[in-house]
Amino acid sequence: MRLYTNQNISILENLIPPGSGIFAIIDNKVEDYFSAMKNWKIFPLRALESSKTLGTAANICSWLMENKADRDCFIIGAGGGVTTDLAGFVASVYKRGVRFGLVPTTLLSSADAALGGKNGVNHLGVKNMIGTITQPEWVFQSPVFFKTLQKRVFREGIAEILKTFLIFSPDLYGFSVSFFSGFDHRNPSKKEERILERIVRECARLKMEVVKKDEKDRGERMVLNLGHTFAHALESWAAANHKKILHGEAVAAGIIASAKAAATMGICPENLAAELSEDFRNVGLKTSYGVSISKIFNTMQQDKKVSGEILTLILPLGIGNVARYLITASDFRKACGRLVI
Repeated sequence: MRLYTNQNISILENLIPPGSGIFAIIDNKVEDYFSAMKNWKIFPLRALESSKTLGTAANICSWLMENKADRDCFIIGAGGGVTTDLAGFVASVYKRGVRFGLVPTTLLSSADAALGGKNGVNHLGVKNMIGTITQPEWVFQSPVFFKTLQKRVFREGIAEILKTFLIFSPDLYGFSVSFFSGFDHRNPSKKEERILERIVRECARLKMEVVKKDEKDRGERMVLNLGHTFAHALESWAAANHKKILHGEAVAAGIIASAKAAATMGICPENLAAELSEDFRNVGLKTSYGVSISKIFNTMQQDKKVSGEILTLILPLGIGNVARYLITASDFRKACGRLVI
């Protein structure tokens, strides 16, 4: 996979193999940015989490068939994580797999969802239950989109950036907390734009390094799931209770819950959760929703990292130090069932 960063969106056409039919699945909120792409056939997507289903994927495949997309076609997914996940999934299964590229338009998808080849849809209320691991030909990042984001949507991307640096780089973690505290993404200075671009690229670089070592997510790559077992369960709880919690917001709360769990199990300092909570609040992220672990425990057991009765948790031991921790479901519930996320 190749990673490109450029303010000029028009160079996208230079990245597509000559002679390919181009079929773009684009979040309808950013469709206007691609109006100059005359040779593209566009499927406008109302990119809600509730759209991320097998039904939507089937509709896109039907559209591709109706427009005579063959095995030499090239699919582009442009939008946030819902769009890039769906586009990658469709490309990986349509005619048993066609080439594709991704254009993440949110900070969250630029830092996480569009990277690493994980594609999929939700099923029966469980996040990303059906999917593939298939790498795009390229990912094209353009900071031009970030200024258009609502404050809440921009901030959820900060959570994934902090997660990555919390795993791999204490220096970049501290630098990013300082940079994002009080940062106005809609009115950045030229210097701030350059710093943000470098932060996003460094986040992507660190993630891609571990993906290269463990593409199928069976070993070292699993550390990237820090906070996600809790986060996905929290998102499912929110959807079932008609509440809106964005993915990055859930990740932030999930990381804090991971630190609380690690402290309860005696494998990290007791003050780590409070320290991380302060950092996350300083960049504008909420760190708790008042939901007890016992309420989301059954959903946590549906997580892809559960094997039999064993939960595989990624827990923080400190800033720049995380570990895989295996625990039986019953032992985890006894130890952490009263914790609140």
